Amino acid sequence: VSTLNNIKKTYSTFVLLVTNYFSLSELKGNLLPDPPAELKILDPGYLGHLYINWTLPASLRNLNNCFVRFQLQYFDTSENRLKVVRTTEHSYSAYFNLEKDAHVRVETLISGPCVNGSDELRSMSSEAVLRAHSRGLHGSKIEDLTCVFYNGEYMDCIWTKKNTKPPHSHYHLHQGMEQAQECPQYIELHRERTGCRLYWPLLLEFTEFNICVNGSAMGLPLQAAYFILQVQNQVKPAPVKALNLEPTMDGQFLLEWAPPEGRVPGHCLEFEVESVAGDTEVYWHLTVKPHFDLGTGVLANCTSVCLRVRGRVHHFCADRSFWSEWSQALCTPHGAGLPNLSGTLVKTFSVVAPV
Repeated sequence: VSTLNNIKKTYSTFVLLVTNYFSLSELKGNLLPDPPAELKILDPGYLGHLYINWTLPASLRNLNNCFVRFQLQYFDTSENRLKVVRTTEHSYSAYFNLEKDAHVRVETLISGPCVNGSDELRSMSSEAVLRAHSRGLHGSKIEDLTCVFYNGEYMDCIWTKKNTKPPHSHYHLHQGMEQAQECPQYIELHRERTGCRLYWPLLLEFTEFNICVNGSAMGLPLQAAYFILQVQNQVKPAPVKALNLEPTMDGQFLLEWAPPEGRVPGHCLEFEVESVAGDTEVYWHLTVKPHFDLGTGVLANCTSVCLRVRGRVHHFCADRSFWSEWSQALCTPHGAGLPNLSGTLVKTFSVVAPV
């Protein structure tokens, strides 16, 4: 028995050495390495957040003096482009639109002394596909979804339904980042669900936020619609509530306003000032400060001026944003409070929007 065990150990060692020798000699001959094995796409039920797993091919498990990594390619739904990732790990997670097939490709990349001076050897691709979720009544999917994050406090997501939707359709919204949850507060019109309200503790900025709208009609499922958005790109600040126009010591005119209420940081806001001089001349000015120096040019040669302000999140804090509603206009009366050529202002004007 002892002799038999020794023979088995010797044979196993020999097979291992031979396998390692041929793998190493093939790489030094600059032949292609084997692609990753057991490539899989797993759907844990997170509304499009999928897991991608693979293993190192058996022919490369015993190599020495080699640096092994992998190149993953997939279509990034949120950025609407092909994305390439290089990693030494054997797994990756990404967001996909489940209305479309999810395609991934993974290649093995090898560099180091074992490739006989070559910069890097690349295998053929391993490919995997997760088929789209297509069940449900034909033509029953909602047309569009619009989400607005008001004041950084709550977000209303309103969907648009097709005119051909089945009768007695009942919709559900599911949202989540790490796990799917149903809408906590539905918005209804004529006793029919048209949207969902979500509050800020559930909404993490700079994180992919997944939404699925599905439902049923006459006991049959409706086609699901999937959406991916970035919460910080949906912000609509509150309107500016107070405007004040007063002269300065150097004969200029300073327009001031109170920053909008809500959770939007002041350093993330930019403002647009609209000034209507007389009956026809309209000017727009952008500023990141809660005040603007009008100078004498805007108010000169006119009998009255009307000013109003709106705000949004600027491009340093978000890729896009919604403009707030305009503030209540501040208008000077005809012939009153206007500057003369010497820079004297007779009155100061202010307006405060109602609460």
